[in-house]
Amino acid sequence: MIVDGRCNDATVLALSHWPDSGTPAKYRADLSAEIVFNFLEDGDPTKAIFGGLPCQAASNNHFDEDGLVSLFSLLYPKLASDYKEILIDVAAAGDFGIFRQRNAARISFVLSAWATPELSPLNQSVFARPYPEVTAILYEELLVRLPNVIEKIDNLKRYWEEEDHFLTLSEAALDEGVVTIEECTDLDLAIVTVKRDDYPHAARVLGPSWVSNIIHPMAVHNRTERMKILLVKGRRYELYYRYETWVDYVSRPLIRRIDLSDLAAQLSALEKGAAHWQFNGNDEIISRLKLVGAETSAIDADRFLNELKNSLQSL
Repeated sequence: MIVDGRCNDATVLALSHWPDSGTPAKYRADLSAEIVFNFLEDGDPTKAIFGGLPCQAASNNHFDEDGLVSLFSLLYPKLASDYKEILIDVAAAGDFGIFRQRNAARISFVLSAWATPELSPLNQSVFARPYPEVTAILYEELLVRLPNVIEKIDNLKRYWEEEDHFLTLSEAALDEGVVTIEECTDLDLAIVTVKRDDYPHAARVLGPSWVSNIIHPMAVHNRTERMKILLVKGRRYELYYRYETWVDYVSRPLIRRIDLSDLAAQLSALEKGAAHWQFNGNDEIISRLKLVGAETSAIDADRFLNELKNSLQSL
């Protein structure tokens, strides 16, 4: 059985929101954790049969919050039932950058810290191993610890305090209008504009893009349902498609991803020097349109927005 991942030749049953996973229609949901709960609540999971073969093992090909919650719920169904609400909230915080309870965000920060070499309580030599081995160790350590993480989150403040503070700053910036969100509903686009040059950023790198260090994604995602997010700070721009647009999302229809390679070429023609725009493709979990070779663009904000909107409207 595969949860929250891609099937292989030995897979008997998939419980995953990954695209084309083969998850049975009656279990499908936005999060893999929700899919697992649907499966568990559909009779006796110990008698699960798919394709005429018994499911003898559960696995995953990567470590993240949704994957951890999914495997935990499958292995400890009675305990998971007691924690169902917070477990699904943690999975949503990890994958989609949204949460209902603040503690769900904090739990996701703790789990992320375990997988981050400079923050993890694991021996640093662990992270020198091949990724599959690191993944296995993280699951072995955290599957048994997850209930304690949930119950004793206040005692784990050293793992979540820094990122939680940045989230608080980001929420305050939105409340005070230092950062604004303008929605273009017809384009499924949210334009997040930083109005002040001295707006603080995260103390350490939180993600693969500078965007996540300017304003916490959870602060943005909790306030807009738009699935294309454009961050504008002066002449720094980056657009990304949210994770929800990559998975098999079922709770509401989403506008499909659009290939922005032609737009990247058009924007590159307007740049100066070696700077150029790059779109990393719709197959990436988080697709990004970003500037390469320079921090700031030669294109003013109005021109950039016009080019972007015209491109999105024409496709």
